[in-house]
Amino acid sequence: MLSRVAEWTGIGARRNAPRIARRRLAALALGALLPPAANAHSLKVFPVAVPIGGLVLVRVDGEPRKATFDGRPLQFFAIAGGSAALIGIDLDRRAGSYPIEIESADGTRLKAAVEVEPREFPEERLTVPQTYVEPDARTLRRIAREQRLLAGLWTTSPPQRYWSGSFVRPTQGPAGSPFGLRRFFNGEPRSPHAGIDFRAPQGTPVLAANRGRIALAQALFFTGNTVVIDHGCGLFTVYVHLSKMAVRRGVLVEKAQPIGNVGMTGRATGPHLHFAARIGEARIDPAALLDRDFEHLEPGGPS
Repeated sequence: MLSRVAEWTGIGARRNAPRIARRRLAALALGALLPPAANAHSLKVFPVAVPIGGLVLVRVDGEPRKATFDGRPLQFFAIAGGSAALIGIDLDRRAGSYPIEIESADGTRLKAAVEVEPREFPEERLTVPQTYVEPDARTLRRIAREQRLLAGLWTTSPPQRYWSGSFVRPTQGPAGSPFGLRRFFNGEPRSPHAGIDFRAPQGTPVLAANRGRIALAQALFFTGNTVVIDHGCGLFTVYVHLSKMAVRRGVLVEKAQPIGNVGMTGRATGPHLHFAARIGEARIDPAALLDRDFEHLEPGGPS
């Protein structure tokens, strides 16, 4: 699979506009980045075109004073030779061109754009206990509390980066229901599938995809035993339907550390791990995270 890098320099002067870059810049292997430019105000966007649910890396020389994507703040973290930020393309974002605006410490302004491409999603119809389709009043109040709890997590990530290198697969077993699947429970339409399901036997170990702090380890109505790892700078991974949880809130876990076991708690028709990823409030395809080579961001990594 090939992706592309576009580079901008100066006060909003684009070396190549995104559409031109898509046609003319040399295609690079997934995860590769151009070497740092001599210009102290270089901005690189990789890739410049991404499908709904995708992941974009923004890299600048130095440390920006202010940066936004489509008007929303970006959280930068230090890397070798500069700073970087991740942009998540939410499941509900419409196709189109969206601006990136960056202001450096000396006031230099850089502008770029990301083209979000349309994406088709399949459908799935499942049969579950009716209580998960038509909850009673008491359960609805519980669901509302849990939704507020989760919504609060996505806006409280610390500015430091816990994770490093690439992300590892959280469990063994083949992938099942894909990201973005349009789901019907007992014939009723419900929220689209915001993760990937891994089919695995009950009790199969579940591993942390990367280093991070446990933001949540709790039984929830729809998702059952649920663990959320905050990897810092707004990046989260989510592990759902666990039979057991082996961590507690606030604990720092390492990459590939066991955090629980595959189960079928909550709204599940069989044992599996539902694995999800977020950048802030943006729900992204976990495959975009697992397939990305981040080794080049680390000191001594490949350029």
